[in-house]
Amino acid sequence: MTMTSIEQNSNAVLYELPSQVICLGQAIPPVIKTVRLAMFRKVRPSGLVFEAITDLSNHMGLISNALTHFSPRIQGFMTEVIHNDDAGLAEASRSAGRLEQVLFEFVEGYQTAKAAHAPDAESREARLLLLGVYRHYVKAICEWLDDLVNSINNPIAALKKQSIPVASNVVLKVTLNMTSPPQMAKLEALAARLRQNFELSIEAPPIATAPDIPVNDGNGILGCVGALLFGVGLTNTVFGRR
Repeated sequence: MTMTSIEQNSNAVLYELPSQVICLGQAIPPVIKTVRLAMFRKVRPSGLVFEAITDLSNHMGLISNALTHFSPRIQGFMTEVIHNDDAGLAEASRSAGRLEQVLFEFVEGYQTAKAAHAPDAESREARLLLLGVYRHYVKAICEWLDDLVNSINNPIAALKKQSIPVASNVVLKVTLNMTSPPQMAKLEALAARLRQNFELSIEAPPIATAPDIPVNDGNGILGCVGALLFGVGLTNTVFGRR
């Protein structure tokens, strides 16, 4: 984000931002407010049961997809608004709206997990960890958007915060540090433990069944565990970055 001019005299510092950047600063706050309100909104029980392995695997896929969609939307800010001298409030609002759609991928996943019933200690632990992952990403992104808006509204304070000397054509960098949630390590350990417990259970002597009742070989469950471990590893290695 570049300030096109800064003038300093004995009384004050005068700065000028590109008009499209000012429009972006106006378009983002409603998105932040909507997302935060949705995260705190009470949800009605859905009647669905939260299955530790299966649901964790599905939700990690949702989170990975949302993170994948997030990066192009930030690039959209740059190409559609910040580097577009013809952009106005309409273009900025559309770009912010597209980012809101991505953020609601996190919100909807969070609400779905929150509305499900966890019947035992294992599923309750898994669900609590998952909810923490959703909150971590939404909080990080919203706080970064706060910093972006604050830098647009008060660039002089942002310069001082970053210890950047006041001069003409200053570039402010507002960095999003997308770290891996602390819950990820516990989720990885939980998934490994669930897999080990399941493998031990299928190695036990089989229970006699009627000839016409098929016996589940467990490939579906182990596949979910593998998908979960892959999702945890993916978010840790690819998305734990600036």
